[in-house]
Amino acid sequence: MLPIKILAIGAGGLQRALTHQFVHILNQRNLYNGGIYVGQPRGTEKADAFNRQNGVYHVVTFDLNGIHDIQKISSVVGATTLATENGREQFYAQTDNPLDLILIGVTEAGIAKGELAMDVLDETLYRYYCKHSADSTLCVVNTDNLRNNGDVIRHILCNEYHKRTDAYTDWLDTKVGFLNEMGDRLVPQVYAVPDEIKEAAQAQIEGSDELITYAEQMPATSFILEDMDNILRVPFAKLDDYGVVVKQESIEPFHDWKLLLVNSVHVPGITHKGFLAGFEYVNEAATHPLFAPHLERLMKGYSQIVEADIPITDKSAEAYTLEFVDRIRRVKDDNARINIIETVKLRERAADIVRSPNYNKSTELFKSDFAYSFATVLRFLTPHTIAGDDDYRGITDTGTEYEIRDPDRTIQSILKQAFGADISDVTTRLDKVFSNAALWSPQNATPDMALSQNRDFTERVVQYYHQLVNGKSCLEVLESMNSRKA
Repeated sequence: MLPIKILAIGAGGLQRALTHQFVHILNQRNLYNGGIYVGQPRGTEKADAFNRQNGVYHVVTFDLNGIHDIQKISSVVGATTLATENGREQFYAQTDNPLDLILIGVTEAGIAKGELAMDVLDETLYRYYCKHSADSTLCVVNTDNLRNNGDVIRHILCNEYHKRTDAYTDWLDTKVGFLNEMGDRLVPQVYAVPDEIKEAAQAQIEGSDELITYAEQMPATSFILEDMDNILRVPFAKLDDYGVVVKQESIEPFHDWKLLLVNSVHVPGITHKGFLAGFEYVNEAATHPLFAPHLERLMKGYSQIVEADIPITDKSAEAYTLEFVDRIRRVKDDNARINIIETVKLRERAADIVRSPNYNKSTELFKSDFAYSFATVLRFLTPHTIAGDDDYRGITDTGTEYEIRDPDRTIQSILKQAFGADISDVTTRLDKVFSNAALWSPQNATPDMALSQNRDFTERVVQYYHQLVNGKSCLEVLESMNSRKA
C-alpha cells in the first residue's frame, strides 16, 4: 500500500478528477510514492465507498459524442467521515504520517471560520505541528476557485481562529505553504450524464464502482499552483503534458482570467437565466437560439475588458473564454448544481467588470447584455416565499419553486416582496444592493468599491430587473432586447 502523504478534506468529483488523478499519474510514472487519505465533510457514503473499493475508482472522460477514455485511479488509500467525532479522530490520527500536502475541496461556503472544513483544517494543522518538529514543512491547497484562495485560507487560520502558541503561529507563518491555486475541469454530477454514456462506461468497467467520476477531457491549462517559496514536495510540475503549471511567482493574472473569463460563463453568463427559463442542463441553454448568441456577445465583451485590465503576454482573452463556451456546449451538466452561493460568485466574476476603468469603452450591446445577465441572477435570488427563518424559495418563469441556497441572505432580504414592485421601489432596493460595498469587496471594503459608483450599469440593471419581477420571462426580456438591437 502507498504511504499516506496527502490528506484531503472533501470527497467531491473535482478532487477525484483533478488532484487525485494527478497523484495517481505521478505514482504510475514513478515520480512520486504517496497515497491520499480522504475525509468526507458531510455524510459517510463516499468514505464508505472508498473503503469498500480499496480506494480504487474510475474517471470517465466523455462528451456528448461519446467516451474518450477511462482511467482506473488508485491514489486513495483510505477514508473516513468528518461528520462524527470518531471519524474526525480517525482523520486526525493520520497526522502521525510525514505529510506533504493537505487538500481542501469544498465550495466557497465552506471556507469561513466555524465551517466544518475549516475547523478540521485548523485542528489537523495543529496536531501535525505537535507530532512533528517545528522545522517540518507542509503545503495546503484549496481547490475551490476563490481569488487568492491560499491567502484566504491563511488569513482565516491566522487571524480568525484562536492563537494556540506563539511557536505554532510562527510555524504557520514560516513553514506552511498556503498555495494559491487555479483548477479547471468540468465534472458534472452522475445524474446529469446521458444514460448511454453511463451504460457504455459500465460495460467497460469490471465490477461495480460507486465513485465513478465523469469529466470532460483535460483542458489546455488544468491546474496552476503558486509556490513562491518552492516548498511543494508533490511534483505536480512534471505533469506539463496534462496542463499543470507550478510557478514561483504570482498566478493572480491567471486566476483573474479563470474567474472572469471561464467561471463567469456560468455565473452570470448562462446558468441562472437558463434555470429560470426552464432549461435543466447548461448545454441546452448554451445552444438555445436566443441564449447562444447572447452568451457569445457577453463573453466577447468580457474578454475585451479583461485583456485591457489584465494583459497576459501571448494569450488571447477572447479565444480563452470562447473555448470554454464551446466546452460547456459539449458536456451535459445541470444548471441547479452550479446555482449556489450567488453573492460570492457575482462578486468574484462580475464586480471587477462593473468597476473596470475600461467599462465605458465597451459597446452598448455588451453593456446591455451584461446588465441583463446580472439582473437575471438578482431575479433568481428574489424570494417568492419565505417559510421560517431560513427557508427562502424562488419561482422560475415556468412556475417551478426552488430553494435559494445562497448562505448570505443580504440580497434576498432586500429583494423580498419585490414581485410586482414599481420602478421607484426597484430603484430603491437595487441601490441598497449596489451601494453595499461589503457585498462586492468584503475585505477592506471602501465606498468607492460599491457598484453604485457605476451609474450606467446600475440604471440598466434596474430596467431589466423591473421587467423580470413584473411578469416578463428571461426569454421575453432577451427577445425584446434583440428586437431593439435589430
